Amino acid sequence: MSVTLEHPPALRCRDISTIALTTSGSPVRVTGRVAGPEGAPAVLVLGGISSDRRVSDTVTGQGWWRQQAGAGKSIDTNRYRILSFDFIGADIPPFPSTQDQARAILALADAAHIRDLAIVGSSYGGMIGLALAALAPERVRELVVISAADRSSEMAKAWRSIQRDTVELAIRLGDGKAGLDLARRLAMTTYRTPEEFEDRFAAPDANSRDADGVTAYLGARGKAWAETVDPQRFLALSRSMDAHRVDVSQIRCPVTYLAALEDRLVPADQIAEAASHTPKGRLITLSSVYGHDAFLKEDAIIGATLDEIFGS
Repeated sequence: MSVTLEHPPALRCRDISTIALTTSGSPVRVTGRVAGPEGAPAVLVLGGISSDRRVSDTVTGQGWWRQQAGAGKSIDTNRYRILSFDFIGADIPPFPSTQDQARAILALADAAHIRDLAIVGSSYGGMIGLALAALAPERVRELVVISAADRSSEMAKAWRSIQRDTVELAIRLGDGKAGLDLARRLAMTTYRTPEEFEDRFAAPDANSRDADGVTAYLGARGKAWAETVDPQRFLALSRSMDAHRVDVSQIRCPVTYLAALEDRLVPADQIAEAASHTPKGRLITLSSVYGHDAFLKEDAIIGATLDEIFGS
């Protein structure tokens, strides 16, 4: 294991790396981060496939979930020690399973001397949270799963197959990033809702950020994605989501599922079914024009749920 301090000690934030063994027994290097007081109760925070170990704000930049994690936030780094990590991507051919990701997290937890933890996982991170709770029930105190279930829906698989075909065609033509751009544009139409797009783009104010219309918005999102993501990494994580399956009846800890009624990527009734088969599962539903992206946009509702769990 190697440990590299990136920030002033006052921030109590450090990056860690270690070697994990995959399901097949192959070694893979894993990188992550711990933030918060040594010895405080640990909370593992996981997001969608575009997230990484940078969960809360630091001196080097903003965290992807700065609304909920950090000093004074719902997952308070003054009271809790946040563990996060960079998903394994194309390191494991043909792709890493959610169980592989769970094993990588356990290796990081061991390296950080964390014995047990609570988990908050959204989207792909929720899948991994379920996989980890089933794989190592003795190490998970509590689990919050947002916009994720025990398996992928067939419609989600259909959408992702088109995205992968687009990227693979672009790779064969020598421009993988162009494929990523288009795949992300399609993905955004599955993350959000028709209602949001109609409200934002049908008649936008001439001086608003949406003045150039929905096509420009999707183009900007696709370009930004393509500039930061490796095509092979995207393909690997997309396949991992399709293959995801967990027997939630084996999970021992309390599990709170949050489902957005407008989520088309992970339908609320599928999340409800997973909750009904989880021994200590409960379901909270919310209505959000942001659909699958509610975990990134509905700060008040998500924060209130996390406050109930972590605020005591």
